[in-house]
Amino acid sequence: MELTHEHFILDAYLQRPLDASQYELITHTLVNHLLAALGMKCLGPLSIYPATDMRAPGWSFIQPITTSHISGHYFEYPGKHPHIRMDFYSCNTVDWKKIIRTVHRELAMGSWRGTFLERMIDEGEPRGILQLAGTGDRVTEESVAVVRPRVPVLKPGKRLLAGVR
Repeated sequence: MELTHEHFILDAYLQRPLDASQYELITHTLVNHLLAALGMKCLGPLSIYPATDMRAPGWSFIQPITTSHISGHYFEYPGKHPHIRMDFYSCNTVDWKKIIRTVHRELAMGSWRGTFLERMIDEGEPRGILQLAGTGDRVTEESVAVVRPRVPVLKPGKRLLAGVR
């Protein structure tokens, strides 16, 4: 197995508020459909936490997977569109297109922004970054950036300064 270290960040307004009385069912259904679409396996149980600050009611969740996690935060700010913020991190491939389709199908996304990045730590390895935006399950903007490290990354056993590890 080759480790790829891929991360997708999704921030989306939703077309309508979710039913807070069904937050556990909504979250379980969303996560189960994401796991199936992405071919990911659970590492532990899904944890769901209702908001304690009622200025922004909603809930947060985290699903450990065998190669990292899926996490999310759903909030409703009074007078604004409800929104979801999600992170998908895996040492396997993260198919952001499947994520967009699945989240839209389950939660009815309005406008959204996403960032896909390949996490690299080794010297000389660039981080590929894809900036995305869209509405519903459509991508309307896509731009690519490659970021090379400006400072060397220290590998275990190397010293930056004499006497400092």
